[in-house]
Amino acid sequence: MTPTKTPIALGLAAAVASFMPAPMTFAQEVALEEVVVTARKRTENLQDVPIAISAIDETTIQRAGIERAADYIGLVPNVTIVDAANVGDTQVSIRGVVSTRDAESTFAYVVDGVLSTNPNSFNEELFDVQQIEVLKGPQGALYGRNAVAGAVLVTTKAPTNEFEARIGGGIANNDAYKVNAMVSGPIIDDTLLGRFAISTRETDGFYKNIFTGEDDAVDYLEDTSARARVIWNVSDAMTLDFRGGYSEVKGGAINFNAAFAIPQFVEVFGAQSYFQDVNEMDFRYTFNTPGENEQETLDFSVKMDWDLGFADLVASVAYNDLEEYLLSDGTSATFYGYEVTPACQSDRETLNSFNREDLFGPLFDPFGVLPPGADTDFQGVYGPYTATSCDGYQYQERNQEDLSLDARLVSPGDEGMRWIAGIYVAEIEREVVVAYGADQGQGFRRQPYVAADGPNPTDLLFWDDFDTTVYAAYGQLEFDLTDTLELALAARYDYEDREVSNKVPNVNGSGLNINLPGKINPALESNPAGIPDRDDSFSHFQPKATLNWAASDNVNLYASYGVGFRSGGFNSVGTEDLLNFWFNAGFGGAGEAVDAQLLVTDEYDKEVSTAYEIGLKSELFDNRLRLNAAIFRTDVEDNQFFEFFAGPFGLLRSVTTIDEMYVQGFEADFTFLVTDGLSFYGGIGLLDSEIEENRNRPLSEGNDVPQAPDTTGNLGVEWVLPLGSFDLVSRLDWQYVGETWFHTLQGEETPTIWNAFFGPGFNQNFSRSSRDAYDTLDLRIGLESEHWMITAWGRNLTDEDYLQEVIPAPEFGGSFNHQSAQRSYGLDFSYRF
Repeated sequence: MTPTKTPIALGLAAAVASFMPAPMTFAQEVALEEVVVTARKRTENLQDVPIAISAIDETTIQRAGIERAADYIGLVPNVTIVDAANVGDTQVSIRGVVSTRDAESTFAYVVDGVLSTNPNSFNEELFDVQQIEVLKGPQGALYGRNAVAGAVLVTTKAPTNEFEARIGGGIANNDAYKVNAMVSGPIIDDTLLGRFAISTRETDGFYKNIFTGEDDAVDYLEDTSARARVIWNVSDAMTLDFRGGYSEVKGGAINFNAAFAIPQFVEVFGAQSYFQDVNEMDFRYTFNTPGENEQETLDFSVKMDWDLGFADLVASVAYNDLEEYLLSDGTSATFYGYEVTPACQSDRETLNSFNREDLFGPLFDPFGVLPPGADTDFQGVYGPYTATSCDGYQYQERNQEDLSLDARLVSPGDEGMRWIAGIYVAEIEREVVVAYGADQGQGFRRQPYVAADGPNPTDLLFWDDFDTTVYAAYGQLEFDLTDTLELALAARYDYEDREVSNKVPNVNGSGLNINLPGKINPALESNPAGIPDRDDSFSHFQPKATLNWAASDNVNLYASYGVGFRSGGFNSVGTEDLLNFWFNAGFGGAGEAVDAQLLVTDEYDKEVSTAYEIGLKSELFDNRLRLNAAIFRTDVEDNQFFEFFAGPFGLLRSVTTIDEMYVQGFEADFTFLVTDGLSFYGGIGLLDSEIEENRNRPLSEGNDVPQAPDTTGNLGVEWVLPLGSFDLVSRLDWQYVGETWFHTLQGEETPTIWNAFFGPGFNQNFSRSSRDAYDTLDLRIGLESEHWMITAWGRNLTDEDYLQEVIPAPEFGGSFNHQSAQRSYGLDFSYRF
C-alpha cells in the first residue's frame, strides 16, 4: 500500500527540490579531486600516506573563513583547542595528549617545511595560506622536537612568475574590521620571484568591563602581520626559498572569573554559589588593572632545495624572536595580603558590596566586600580580578630567541626503496617572568621588578633565563615489499642540554603584603648568597614502523607503531619552596594545617608516549566518497601537566607530571560529492582515557585524562550553484565537543588553604567543574567570480553559551573560568587583480 503524503511533507519536498541543483543524478561524471600532502617530507596522495591526516586545501580555507588556528581545529576529529589567557597561549589536544602551559608543545608546527620552535607562532594570523595538514599520532621520527601527539603543517602561497595582486577586508559586529592585501610576481624574469602579504584586524570583543564602562578592554584584539617570501631559482638544480614575517599583537589578558568548589562553605554562608557549577556562572568583568597582552614577533628562514641526482638536499636555517608581556589584575584579595594598605582601605570606602552590588553581586553570594573598619577588616570574601586594589596585580613576560638548522637528503620518490636522512640543531634562549605586587593606584611599570619605592612594588617574583641546545639525527626507509605492500621504518634520536639561571634580585618585598614579609622569592631564604644555576640533559630514541597495504585500487589499510618524546625541564626556582611552606606539612608554615602532600619540584621529567594505530583509507562510489578511519591507543609516561596554584602568596604556575596514563579511541572522516556542486563532509572522534598512576595526586587515579573529551564531531554541507558569470556558494558547519575535564581531580575531595584559617574539613570538590558538552553552528553565503568575492557569514549562530577553559586550583578550593566567544556575524570581500 502506498502511504498517503501529507501537505506538509509535499511542501517540504517541493522546497528541498527547489533549492537542489538540477539534474540531481549520480550519472554525472564527477569525482573528488586528488589531495596532495607532504606528511612524509615528500609529495604524495593523501590516500596513499599511512598516517591519519586531515588536509584543508585553499578552497576550504577560503570558504570556511579560516583565519586562526581555532577556525580549522573544529573540522578535525579528536582535536580540540583552548585559547584563553592571552593571544599566544593556546593549548591543543590531539587524541587526548594536550600541549602544556610553560612547557614545550606536544606537536610540531611546521611552516613551509621549516619547524617553528616557538609555541606562540602556532596561533599566528593565517592569511595567504595554500594548505594546512593536521597529522595525528607521534611524528617525532620525521618532525622531531616534542611531536608526541602529532604535527601541523602549514604551506603558504608561493610567489608566482606572473603578476597578481589581491585586496580584501571585512566588517563585523563588536566594531570589528579587517584589511588585507597581497602582491606577487617576478622580480627578475623567472629567476627571482617575490610575494608580499599584509593583514590587519581589530575588534572590541564581546565583553565589557562593568566597573570602567569600557567595551574594548576585556577580550579586544589588534593584530597587524606582514609576510614576505622570495624564491630564487639559482639553477635548474637549486632553489632558495627566503621567508620573513613580522607581527604586532595587542589584546586582553587573564579574563577569568573565579568559582568556589567547597561544599562546606555552603553550610557556613548559606549560599549554594560556594559549590558552584562552573557552567552556570554569572560572569562579571570588574578589574581595575588594565588587562594587557602585547607581543612583537620577528621570524626569518631560508630553505635550500638542491637536486644532487641521487637525492635532493633540503636544508633550512630559521631565526625567531618573540617579546611578550602580560599585565593583569591579581588573585589574592580574599587572603587579605594588601588589606591595610591605603589604596585598599580607600577603595573599600566606595567599592563595597553595599554600594556596588553590580560589581560583587548579592552579599556573600559568594563575594562580599565590606567598608574599612576595626570590625570589618579581614572579614570580606573579595574574590580575584576585582575593582579594588586589594588584590594587587600580576605581570608576566615570555621572551624567546632561537636559531635552528635542519638538513636532510631525500631520495627520489619513484624508486622501490625510498629513504630520508637528516640532522637537526637548535639553540633556544627563553626568558620567563611571573611577578606579583601591590596596586597602589599609581599606575604600573611594565617590568619584572619594581622596587619598594616604585608605584607598583614587587612582592613575589619568579624570573629565569632558560638556555636549551638541541641535537638530533633522523631518517626513514620505505620498502616496496610487493606491488601492494610497503614497509616504512623511521627513527630519530634527540639530545637536549638545558640550563637555567635565576635573575631575581636578592631583596625583600615591599612590606605592603602581610603574607609575604620576606624575600621576593622563597628560594632566596635558603640561598642567601644567591640562587645557583641549574642544568640537566634529556635524550630519547624514537622509532616508528608502518605497514601499508593497497588492498585494492581504492582501499588502503595500514598499521603503525611509534614512540614520541618531549624533553623534561625546569619550573621557576622557588616553586617547590613556596608550595611546601603554604600547602605541605613538615616545613613550618601554613602547610602544617593543610597537609596537601604535593610532590611538585623545581624540575620535571621527560615525557614519552608509545602509540599503536590501525587505519583505513578509501575512495568509493567512483571516487565520490572519501572515507578514512583509524583506531588507536597511546600510552604516556610522565605526561607533563600544567598546575595552577593560588593562595595568600598570590599565584604560581608550574608543570607537574602524570606518571602513567593512556588514551585510546576511534575516529573517522568523510567527504561525499553528490554532484559537481554539492558535497557533504564530516567526522567523528571517540576517546576513552584513564589516569593509571599519579603520585602527585593519587586520588585522581582512575579518572579521565584532562582535556580529552570522549566525543568530538563535525558535519557540514557545501553547495556551489553557478549563476551565469559567478557562483553562489553556501557552506554550513556544525561542530560538537563533549564534556571536558581540565584537572586530574574530578570530584575527589582534597584539603585547601582554608583549613589553615578555619580548621579541618574545608576541602575542595571539583565534581561540578567540568565543562559541559557544547555545539556550534556556522554559516557562510557568498558570491564568487573570477576576480571578486563577497561573503556574508555568521559564527555560533545559535549563540551557544559555553566555557573556553576551566583552570582548577585545588589548594585554593576553586577554579578560574574563561568564557568563549558569542555569536558573531559580518561581511567579507576581496578583489583579485
